Amino acid sequence: MNIIGRKPVLEALEGDTPVRRVAIALGTQGRIIGQIIKAAKVRGIRVDRIPQNRIAKEFGNGNHQGVLAEVSPTKLYSLNDLGTTIPIKNNLLIALDGITDPFHLGAVARSARAAGCDALIMQDRRSAPLSEVAVKASAGHLTRIPIIQVTNISDTILSLKNMEWWIYGLAGEGAKSLWKHDWDGKICLVLGSEGKGLATRVENVCDQLISIPMLNGVESLSASSAASVVLFEVSRQHWHKENKQRLT
Repeated sequence: MNIIGRKPVLEALEGDTPVRRVAIALGTQGRIIGQIIKAAKVRGIRVDRIPQNRIAKEFGNGNHQGVLAEVSPTKLYSLNDLGTTIPIKNNLLIALDGITDPFHLGAVARSARAAGCDALIMQDRRSAPLSEVAVKASAGHLTRIPIIQVTNISDTILSLKNMEWWIYGLAGEGAKSLWKHDWDGKICLVLGSEGKGLATRVENVCDQLISIPMLNGVESLSASSAASVVLFEVSRQHWHKENKQRLT
C-alpha cells in the first residue's frame, strides 16, 4: 500500500505507521519535504530520489505532490529485536536474498509460518514489495510472521553468526544433501532469487550450501517450493528430536 502527498506522508512518518521507504521526486523542495526527510532519518527509513523519467511509473496519476511512502501491511523489525521483541521459540529463521516476485514472497511466508519459523529476514532493496499481492499469496500469513528488514543480507549473516546461528544457503550445487544433514542448533536458511540463486558474496559467508536431490532430469524447483521442502525437513527433525527427548 502507498501513501501519497506531503502532509499524509509526514503524518505517517511522525506516527507509528510501518513505513518501509519514502520516494521523493528529484527537484521537489520545501519546508515539509525537509521535515519528511528528517522524520524518515530519525526512524531509519530509506529515502529514494526518483528521476523525472520514472515519476509516472513510481507515483501513478494521483495528487502525489512528488512524495510517496511505501507502507508495509505488517510491522517491520530490526535484527536487534531478535530474541527480545521477537521471541526465539523454534531456533529457525529464513532469509531471502533477491526474492523479487511477490507471489514467491507470499508462498515462502506461508510455508515459513507453517514450519514454525521465528522470523523472516529480507532486504529493504532488491526485494519483493510487501504488497496486497504478497499478502494474498501468503493466505494472510505474511502479516502474522515477524518480518526483519535489513540493509544487507551478507552483513546480516555475519551478525547472526556472532549470535551463534548456523547459516545454510540453498543451492543446486550445494555439496551437502538436504537428507544427509543433521539439522541441529540455531538455524538460518538463506534462499536465493528465482533463476540467479544466491549472490556470490552471500554464498561465501554461509557455513554450508545445501542441495535438494533431484530425480528424472529435473534441474531445480521454484524458490518457494525449495523453501517449503527444506523448511519442513528442518521442522521434522526438530519435532522428532524434541519428542524423543520427552520419551527418554
